Parts: sequence; structure tokens; C-alpha cells
Amino acid sequence: MPHSMVNGRQIKAGRALLGWSRKDLAERTGVTADTVKVVEQDAVTLEALSSTRTRLCATLEAEGIAFLNGGSMGVQIVPRDEGIRTQDLNASNDD
Repeated sequence: MPHSMVNGRQIKAGRALLGWSRKDLAERTGVTADTVKVVEQDAVTLEALSSTRTRLCATLEAEGIAFLNGGSMGVQIVPRDEGIRTQDLNASNDD
């Protein structure tokens, strides 16, 4: 799912799945906890927050969070050693 479609609630839910505080995510991403709070309150994905949203999403995805939009938005945690992430699906792993 493109990061531009991820909303603040999904970022907050992903952080919660990992058991991280806003400060934890902020430190891992290189932003302030206040910035994380602003992005998490963004329910409509404001363009002005897009680069920060992308950084937050990338940090969460690196820890196994997958952002979903299959009819309804959501998040799930994908164990690092199990399965293939949706964005990694292609013809070479079609077995």
C-alpha cells in the first residue's frame, strides 16, 4: 500500500501492535514525539505531512507492520521470518 494512502490511525495502530510509545517511534524515525502525534491525528493524509508519514511507515514496516486497504483500512504484524509481504509478491515467488 502506498504510504500516501496510510492515515494517522493506521500509524498509531501499527505502533500499538509493536508496543511502542510515541517517543519510541520518534527516536527510531528521527522526528519528535510531537511530530508523531500530529501525523497520528491526521485522518485525511494531508500532503504537507507526506514525507514524515513515509518515514514513519518505513520504520514500522521494517519491524514487520503491514498496512492494509482491502476494502477497509487496517494494519497487521507480519513475523519477519514467515511468509512474503504483499509488496514483495511477484512472479518469481509464485510457487
